[in-house]
Amino acid sequence: MKRFNRNKMMMILPLGFVVLALGCSSAVPTDTPGVDQMGQYILKQDGPEVEVVLGYKFARGTVGDDWLILEMAITSPAKTSAKVDRENMWVKAPDGTKIPVATQELFGQDYARMRNVIAAADIARDPLEYFPPSRRPCLVQFFVPPGAGVAYDTVSVNDRRGCQGRLFFKIPGGIDPGRWTFGIDLEESTVRIPFEL
Repeated sequence: MKRFNRNKMMMILPLGFVVLALGCSSAVPTDTPGVDQMGQYILKQDGPEVEVVLGYKFARGTVGDDWLILEMAITSPAKTSAKVDRENMWVKAPDGTKIPVATQELFGQDYARMRNVIAAADIARDPLEYFPPSRRPCLVQFFVPPGAGVAYDTVSVNDRRGCQGRLFFKIPGGIDPGRWTFGIDLEESTVRIPFEL
């Protein structure tokens, strides 16, 4: 009888740890209200129109370069939807300069010399799957290699879609170290996610 209870306990104990781990959130609040740190270089902001996850792991190693590359995942909270236009996305440099997300045309002009950098970003990126698994994956396709398809200026999200994509910003004078802010201006709200390079 004792042996049966011990074996049963050895099977149940790991299950208890799994249940405990699933019940715990890995989000850590930051000094910016509404922005949580999900991983070392991953931040998330939940807003009334969109929920945004921002990855900046690769960007940390590109100080001095003239292209800032960020990873983004975006969805909408329950029973909402939003349209996000390229022209409403930007970063603010440490000196306060506001830089819009690049156009497909500008990206295409510099693509040949950026190919190796983009390949390195593919390897260094962190997963951004922080939305419920019921969200269907889709792409934020603001940028495509020349001749490889169509780039879009808008992405539409709702509570059934979780879209991911890479954002490129051409930084005049190169990327400076310091506190940057990623922003999206929506119809009824804003996204502001500060990050450190």
